[in-house]
Amino acid sequence: MVLDLSAAPARELQVSVVFQTHWDREWYYPHEAFLSRLLRVMERVATLLESGSIKTFLFDGQTAAYEDFKAHAEPALLARVERLARDGRLILGPWYVMADEFLVSGESLLRNLQIGMEDATAAGNCQRVGYLPDTFGHIAQMPQLLREFGIESAVLWRGVDVDQSEFDWRSPNGDTVGAVFLPQGYYQHPLNVPDYRTALTQYLEKVLPYSTTGHVLLTQGGDHLLPGADVAPRIASLNQDGAGTDGLGGEQRAEFREDTLAAYTAKVMALTAGKRPSVEGELRANAQAFVLPDVLSTRRYLKRLHQKLEDELIGTVEPLFAQLRVSVPQRALAQCWRSLVQNQAHDSICGCSVDRVHRDMEHRFDALAGRLDGLRLTACAEAGMSATIQHVASGRNAFGDDTAFTLFNPRVQAHEGPVTLSLFVAGNRRSAVPIQRADGVSVRSSVVSVRPHQEFHSPDDDFPDVIAGHLYECIIWCELPAMGSVAFVVKPAEERGDDPLVSEPRVASASVRIDSTTIAVECVADGTIQIEQFHTSEGKSARLTSALALQHELDAGDSYNFSPPPQQVTTVQSQFSVLSRTVADGFQELVLAVEMQVPSGLSEERQGGASALVSNTGELRLRLIEGSEVIDCRLTWRNRAKDQRTRLVLRTPDAIDQTYADSAFVWQQRPATLAQYPQAMSRNEMPPAVMPSLSAVSAGGLWVAHRAMHEWEVIQTSDGPMSMALALTLVRSVGWLSRRDLVTRGVGAGPDMETPGAQCLRDDEFEFQLGFANTGSPKVLAHAEAFRRPPVPLRGVADAWRAPLDIGNASLRLSALRVLPPNGTPAPSESRRELRVWNPTDQPQRAALQPGWVRVRADGAPFAASDDATLVQPHQIATWHEAMPERA
Repeated sequence: MVLDLSAAPARELQVSVVFQTHWDREWYYPHEAFLSRLLRVMERVATLLESGSIKTFLFDGQTAAYEDFKAHAEPALLARVERLARDGRLILGPWYVMADEFLVSGESLLRNLQIGMEDATAAGNCQRVGYLPDTFGHIAQMPQLLREFGIESAVLWRGVDVDQSEFDWRSPNGDTVGAVFLPQGYYQHPLNVPDYRTALTQYLEKVLPYSTTGHVLLTQGGDHLLPGADVAPRIASLNQDGAGTDGLGGEQRAEFREDTLAAYTAKVMALTAGKRPSVEGELRANAQAFVLPDVLSTRRYLKRLHQKLEDELIGTVEPLFAQLRVSVPQRALAQCWRSLVQNQAHDSICGCSVDRVHRDMEHRFDALAGRLDGLRLTACAEAGMSATIQHVASGRNAFGDDTAFTLFNPRVQAHEGPVTLSLFVAGNRRSAVPIQRADGVSVRSSVVSVRPHQEFHSPDDDFPDVIAGHLYECIIWCELPAMGSVAFVVKPAEERGDDPLVSEPRVASASVRIDSTTIAVECVADGTIQIEQFHTSEGKSARLTSALALQHELDAGDSYNFSPPPQQVTTVQSQFSVLSRTVADGFQELVLAVEMQVPSGLSEERQGGASALVSNTGELRLRLIEGSEVIDCRLTWRNRAKDQRTRLVLRTPDAIDQTYADSAFVWQQRPATLAQYPQAMSRNEMPPAVMPSLSAVSAGGLWVAHRAMHEWEVIQTSDGPMSMALALTLVRSVGWLSRRDLVTRGVGAGPDMETPGAQCLRDDEFEFQLGFANTGSPKVLAHAEAFRRPPVPLRGVADAWRAPLDIGNASLRLSALRVLPPNGTPAPSESRRELRVWNPTDQPQRAALQPGWVRVRADGAPFAASDDATLVQPHQIATWHEAMPERA
């Protein structure tokens, strides 16, 4: 077969062959099954490398699989592979896992990169190319993340829409990397198939139009594939007869060279310097490759479990050790990070694997939760706040309760206002829970709820026992310093058997209203919810009728893509019934019930809804707290329907033309676009309609701060062609890993395997806040950060705290505060801390740090000396290290 190169540059075509595999630790097989395959593949790789059949092998740009290999390989094979890594022939890094970039925090992505580069360097070599061949789109700030670790190039596939192989990718702060686009993707193994000449010709015909240099990249390999045993003689044969009309290159010679990704990237970047087009920001285009956008909501319960633990590790445990003068269990923290990041792999956190994989993930999340609880207990015990030993004169009781507690503020801005917390108090129910600071100053507090509760305690030196008491959900109004703490005590109060709260019973056929100084919420007589906004700090006011509804629609898609069936059935429920209204000191609350009768799933032919109906039910709690301008919301939902998508639909006070939502280190602006569903199947993927968010969305003068409600969309309502609303996905139920009959994506995205667990027939909980602000205001991110990183109640009190850490700027957002892993084993007083923030605004922001903090890159390399170390430029990530105290 002759390849027509008439349109190619008049020079020799050079094909750089990079032998590689893409290794998902878990996907259509569970982790253990892939481990067995990993050992077989690495045996073949080692044999080919040792024989000289291939020179190098790229182990997918992530080190977690290499870590798995080392843990399970037989000693002889392990020694061979470790030697090949030390010799730079088995190429590792820079990532630990190939994470989904939109479902994890920016801090997690940085730690992922840090772990991968450290592992690869320790093994003997680290590839300094941002290799991201299979992630489902890319965050806007990825170029900056790579540059923070000294990486100046990237190789990409999904999300890119360019007409040539090389381009410059620019992040919002201006950092740029040279990027190589894989127009046909990374999964290419023509040298493995019997008719390899035809396969190569077909591949080159497709990629040559993108080449501007005469250099073409072939990533020879694919998902979990071992390299062919005869690849070397095949390359030699191609080069021997690669000239002339009978050769693969037509009248021109096509020379095949084995190469590394780093060498190829450096070569084409040098050849195209000053000539590359520039692409800025987020990459989610899907004209050339699927981005599989609906993984944002697949198995949402996994996202909730993940984000809770991510917040616990980054937002509580690490800053707690940073601010307490205690020894830091660095090994345990490192193990927690590895466990968390392993679950962030794109086929894992996206929920698009077989059911067994996600059951395993739940077990791993549960284990990590226990580990983090233990670390928090260890920190408090070592600081003298609580006791793990009963028979010692410490003044602490290992069987104690929360009658003495500390509130820790894990943010770098001071807190002033209400804090909601739960306190366990042993003994009979109390008529009140009066709280005062440990220095005797009374604080305002209010009991929200109370219920019987037991705690199991097991001291290190005594028999375990169960302590009976009550759990009081309380609100206290207090001031807390930035990264600081205040100690409190619960004063004695009368014990009594009745509930100190008085809630009004269910009210039928009448409006029920709660209000604060800025917002009123009313369930009116017809059952719809009305929100009235008074003048807020930004001077806004509005009135929303039918402000909140639930929408249910059939989904004939799979774990990757939503797809409506030909006969769509949509149910909208905007009517609620009042269960209770509570008015107490400092807060008011409505509890509403909601029920939807919906099809039990798709019909047998998957063309419409089944005739059988099921009832999905929920309870919505709406709370207003004095001193807060937000509506605090919690929805518990019981899903009993298959093959469907349920969304929370929110009215906005203003028209929606622009939207903002946060992704890793960015407050991303997007135009409001409506879904355009195709009329018939094709091999293309419908342009993405759903958008990602880590913790906040702003549109039409309304904002939502949420916990793990990552998928949202602007939708058109039934009020008319110009009426739009904000829809956040609550549950998406599908029964297939991949299908090939979707109107939104007519070809497979993986194996066609049933996944009944992805129907999500379970109870779930959704926490979110609603507020009003000018669309896109960065102040929304301050609300979202406070929502996801509230003050932390800790049992006991102690004076082992470091000084508070206030950066003196309300616009900068915190990424992390932690104690750096030491070089050696210094005493706790010599531990250095790392602080990282980012600037979501278009203006430079200054961090008012005390002397002793040194600006660095995220990898610890020196920051440019000519730059102002306290000035954080627009959309920039900034890292400081605490200077090591001088030894006496």
